[in-house]
Amino acid sequence: KSMPAAGAVVAGKPAKVQIWFTQAPDRAVSKITVSGASGEVKLGALTVDADKSMSATVDGATPDGTYTVAWQAAGDDGHVQKGDYTFSVRQTR
Repeated sequence: KSMPAAGAVVAGKPAKVQIWFTQAPDRAVSKITVSGASGEVKLGALTVDADKSMSATVDGATPDGTYTVAWQAAGDDGHVQKGDYTFSVRQTR
């Protein structure tokens, strides 16, 4: 699962991006990027949590639009997995 969820429409900038896995991600090879129409969004440092998730705070601006979250992680077996999904931002008025 992920937050924001794949395909979600969020009202305003999300506080962070978080992705959960079936195994704890290996910090050494894990990463998250978020990009939109204006390019890559500035994120805070990657955090790997005990609940088998990784997250990063969203520090950059996220004007209305569609954003792609790209991730890379590896579990206990060391096999690197990659994926991506999108969500949209609609500012509250």
